[in-house]
Amino acid sequence: MGIGDEAVTRLRAEYPDIGALARQPGVLPRPGGSPDRFGARSAPGGDPPGPVMAVRLSIEGVRGGRTPAAGLRCRYVLVVDVSKPAGRIPSIWVRSPADRDIEHVNIWPASREYCPWMRAWLPSLCWNTFAVGWHQAPPAHRTLGTVLEYAKQLLNTENHESPAR
Repeated sequence: MGIGDEAVTRLRAEYPDIGALARQPGVLPRPGGSPDRFGARSAPGGDPPGPVMAVRLSIEGVRGGRTPAAGLRCRYVLVVDVSKPAGRIPSIWVRSPADRDIEHVNIWPASREYCPWMRAWLPSLCWNTFAVGWHQAPPAHRTLGTVLEYAKQLLNTENHESPAR
């Protein structure tokens, strides 16, 4: 199913580096374009038509963990599955920082979830109670903007009862 380009474009004011990573089910962007700083390749001549299935962007958050450095800020580069926007809460993988450098207690280790859009095992967000709010929200409110707000809240606080780390 995916989302339209306009849903991604509307969020550029708040997330300037947001962009389509994949279009159409299970298809990575066509090779031949140059890789961007996220590793995605755009098609020569621009993005192909079709629904957006995954986006990539960065969100500032706390480093986290149980050390004195927990409150320091860091940039998380994320991959968001938007293939079923009104269904279950979308999976969000962390492309950067590397798994070994992540201390945030609400991020699962890379061994837990495979990211089909990057063709790699990547750390992922532990939604825990956020998933409950997502399921209770009317389908019209289950949007990319809503899930990114959830992600921003999660990355800027920590639930030390999280099972993730």
